[in-house]
Amino acid sequence: MPGLNIAIDLGTSSVTAFVQGKGIIFSESTAICYDAYDDEIICVGNSAGEMFEKTPESLILKKPIVDGIISDFTSTVKILAYFIDKLCKNSVFRPSVIISAPSGVTSLERKAIVEAACSAGAGKVYVTDEPVISALGAGLTIDNPHGVMVLDLGAGSADIAVITMGTVAYCNSLRAGGDKMDEAIVQYVRKNKDVDIGLATAKKIKHTIGCAQHRSEELEMFCVGKDYITGMPKNFEISSNEIYEAFKDIIEEIFRGIVYVLEQVPPELYSDICSEGILLTGGLARLPGLDKALSEKLTIKVTRVADPEHCAAKGAGYMLKNMKKLEDHGYNFRSKETIE
Repeated sequence: MPGLNIAIDLGTSSVTAFVQGKGIIFSESTAICYDAYDDEIICVGNSAGEMFEKTPESLILKKPIVDGIISDFTSTVKILAYFIDKLCKNSVFRPSVIISAPSGVTSLERKAIVEAACSAGAGKVYVTDEPVISALGAGLTIDNPHGVMVLDLGAGSADIAVITMGTVAYCNSLRAGGDKMDEAIVQYVRKNKDVDIGLATAKKIKHTIGCAQHRSEELEMFCVGKDYITGMPKNFEISSNEIYEAFKDIIEEIFRGIVYVLEQVPPELYSDICSEGILLTGGLARLPGLDKALSEKLTIKVTRVADPEHCAAKGAGYMLKNMKKLEDHGYNFRSKETIE
């Protein structure tokens, strides 16, 4: 297929772009910064993300996808158009674009995403559900009748899906992603240390000592926050086991969400899942001990895939290489002329 064909994983925390024949080109923050007085776009992506919780009154920073749901659609479309234009501006041919959108995107929003992509220079566009392409990125074949369960854990949501023949048969979406864990750390530190910290500090703690089980060797780190009572700077120490305590309720919520889906599936699909296990994808899949903790609670094998945070982008790249096959399976790629 001539021209530059691209796939975009539109996530809560990041936008990842995959270019056919080149692989993953970039992964940048899903953030946009406006001038507060005239709504002029100041910057998009990592440059905007670095301003989080640090912007002056003259600037407005927006992270338009919250808990896996598009909360500011206008800003989301502008971010999408910016990155597609960045990738396509030197392309002679109109590229095909596959976009992985958050779960819960409505048909009207899908149409607007297609329109934005076409306006930015795309030819054919397909908007797909993230669990399906995450499974493809993990190596699931599109025409396999064998049932598989995918647990896609992102910054904003936990998407639980049972997939067979390349489509979602049963699913459940929870607002229980990495952002909620960051908020849990903020609340834990405030309640138990009398210290206020920002989400950026909480994220650093999560990445450094976060865990889903008690560690055999406890880790500790020192941080700086603002004393909740005096308002003065305060140093404090926090351990990995304390972070586990902060995460326990969220991990239990994810477990209950999986059980809910398992209760819906018929016996034959359930048998497939027990045989094949559950695929763990998404950035939060890297949380130490999460696969083991869920496996022990469910008594079903839970496997973290290789490179889980880029599974969706790789799956979309697979779709780019197999567009004819996908169209034969009923996947509806749309062009500017077919938008109704």
